[in-house]
Amino acid sequence: MEALKNFISAITKSKPIVTAQPVIRNTLNYDEAKEIGVLFSHSNEDNPKALNYFVKLLKKDGKNIKILAYFEEKHSNPYDFRFDFFTAKEVDNRNQVKSLQVEEFIQKEFDYVYCINVTEFAVFDYIMQKSRAKCRIGKFYPKHTDGFEIMIDMGENTNAVDLILQMLHYTKSLIVHN
Repeated sequence: MEALKNFISAITKSKPIVTAQPVIRNTLNYDEAKEIGVLFSHSNEDNPKALNYFVKLLKKDGKNIKILAYFEEKHSNPYDFRFDFFTAKEVDNRNQVKSLQVEEFIQKEFDYVYCINVTEFAVFDYIMQKSRAKCRIGKFYPKHTDGFEIMIDMGENTNAVDLILQMLHYTKSLIVHN
């Protein structure tokens, strides 16, 4: 019995305490940004066309893109691009996600992450707050201002096309002197 206690004690003492490195947020000029993340939810009828257009523009501009999508359940691909995804089954009751794809997306040090979501979604708030991206871009929600560096105020507009166009307009218009 004493040997078991010593073994358990040795294991618990040997675990290093891991502290997360703080993320340094800064905004780059669009032309300088190379690594781009796109987070979206498949829930809106105009999403496939708008997102196909958005991803095509980013690729045309020479960006390296990693895309993560949320689906209520497994679904066929209505998009013209490849992406990782997670489903409602991987979300716990605290809106935290247990998924390798989500963890990889959060840990990637993107220059920009665009959150294409026109309605509040607690799971995306979790992902954006944990993200190691330098600059996080999304729709403005008065109660959730700590997850983005650039927020687009669209009022009650819930059109993904308008959100994407506004995001592109503002990020391409940025002039940052570092």
